[in-house]
Amino acid sequence: MKGDVVGDGRYELIDEIGSGGMGLVFDGFDRHLGRQIAVKFTHPNLDRDPDWTKRFFREAELMARMRHPGMPMIHDAGVDKRPGKEDRPYLVMEFVEGVTFDKLLDDRGPLSVGVVASLGAQAAAVLAATHRNRIYHRDLKPSNLMLCSDGTVKVLDFGLAVALESDMTRYTNTGHTLGTPAFMSPEQVEGRAVVPQTDLYSLGLVLHELLTGSRVMGGSSPYMVWQNQVHLQPPDIREECPDVPVELGRLIMSMLAKAPDQRPEDAATVHAVLLRYATSLSVLREVKDNRSPAHMYACAVAVSVSDRTAPTVVAPTQLIPKPVVPPAAVEAVVNLVPPTDFSRSDLQRAMRRARDFADNSRYDPAIHELKTVVEIALPLLGSRDADVVEARLRLADLRFESADFAGSADLYRALIDDLTAERGPYDDQVMYCQRQLAACHVQTGDVRAALTRLKRLHSQMAVRYGEQDKRVIELATQINHIKAT
Repeated sequence: MKGDVVGDGRYELIDEIGSGGMGLVFDGFDRHLGRQIAVKFTHPNLDRDPDWTKRFFREAELMARMRHPGMPMIHDAGVDKRPGKEDRPYLVMEFVEGVTFDKLLDDRGPLSVGVVASLGAQAAAVLAATHRNRIYHRDLKPSNLMLCSDGTVKVLDFGLAVALESDMTRYTNTGHTLGTPAFMSPEQVEGRAVVPQTDLYSLGLVLHELLTGSRVMGGSSPYMVWQNQVHLQPPDIREECPDVPVELGRLIMSMLAKAPDQRPEDAATVHAVLLRYATSLSVLREVKDNRSPAHMYACAVAVSVSDRTAPTVVAPTQLIPKPVVPPAAVEAVVNLVPPTDFSRSDLQRAMRRARDFADNSRYDPAIHELKTVVEIALPLLGSRDADVVEARLRLADLRFESADFAGSADLYRALIDDLTAERGPYDDQVMYCQRQLAACHVQTGDVRAALTRLKRLHSQMAVRYGEQDKRVIELATQINHIKAT
């Protein structure tokens, strides 16, 4: 097909640049607008399904409505009709330049925790957007994830998403397996329903491989790989990479759980955890333009939602002037931060140190260290800054775990007030704090206040998500459990 022209002479096919589970991709040129494009054709065997073209265009239309900086834009769709040849549906998409994750791994070997967290957080953000529209990738793998020169990550080839209502067996029998064995979830292998956690499993395999440099699930044949996906437990990431923080290791291993209901609740949850450990991608030579318009725009958006001050935005470095604090507070953090400045990384470092203390049941030093740094960060970054919120939430959890229920209740209550004002009552962290505050009430003997709070939350969630939503059911279970005690 190289050299052909489709779309009534508009789209010129220059060269084949890739193939995926659903077809071939060509580097192309839009003669009307004078721009480089990518043109994707589906495999001929899929086109023989009488309902395929209808489904293809329905899902292409849905994908075209998606607007996300981590997804290539869809410009057009059509059918290539030629005398003597079968009709071939095609998509015309934005041409994306960059390096795929598998090439990045080949060139560099295992990547640092901060870089992997940054790459993964961007991918998770895309999945959160598509899952909200019931679009599941189904074939997430390193070759379908691309790092662009401005540091942004693009999730490529949502081709399998167009098979949402298809007969999986029918397509598998064509000889084109839906999915890549090394990155398929157990439920895909067994032909069970695909859910949001299906993509999270694949992303977990990608993150594990980026950190270790080794394929998680291998085998002598595709069949053996499939068997391993279903039955073989993946190697613990912290045994392979001891420098991976405990919380991040738990996240990745939970993403690789065999049962979907044992994986994280959604991509937003994965994104939130990864973001805590993300660092700048400027250390990668592949990122050549970290002052691009796209990068500048993303930084501006991040600032606007985190309630940062203007001086922090325009500062030439990440360092923030150290505030005037009491001598006791200075002494408490003298080994934690530099003597003349305080940076966001110091807050994140304090969180990691606090987690390490707590993992060893040393709650007093964990709480003291995190409380001191939060008090310094609050006036600098604002109470609603994402990092500050995570630190405040972790401090509340630590007080709860240490049985300081009155102290944790005060922290959860303040978080509810701040986050509800910014995000509304249905934000996941708001609802988590509501449930934890109710648990504090129970522990301090105020069962009536706990039930009042949870019943009100249950009514709100039931209206928004429906009675059968997993979160609503879990909340009802918690209410019944409190009533029974």
